[in-house]
Amino acid sequence: MSKHKLRVTVGLGLVAVAVLAVASPALAQVVPDPAPDATLPGGALITQVLGWLKFAAIAAAVAGLLLGGVATGVGHFGSSYSASSAGKKWVLGGIGAAMIAGLAHSIAMTVYNAT
Repeated sequence: MSKHKLRVTVGLGLVAVAVLAVASPALAQVVPDPAPDATLPGGALITQVLGWLKFAAIAAAVAGLLLGGVATGVGHFGSSYSASSAGKKWVLGGIGAAMIAGLAHSIAMTVYNAT
């Protein structure tokens, strides 16, 4: 890979990180975050574990988006169709994971209220 292509790829990655850092506070306000309910025995521990899982799910989704974007860029500029194709799959997986993580509370409450 030439120096120019590497600079462009790294530059695109930095731009993507900057855009996500600027947009994340605005996007975080859309996701509902209910207040913890400590009336259940062990409720504090359950709330803490769910908080960890919520953070891990969002972190995995963002990592998938970033890694997929980098792989797509490297595959594109390196003329590697397989790397570019794999990167696109990672991006789509990251988008799907972010959607599921963001809608998890709504899905769970809909199922709970349906019974």
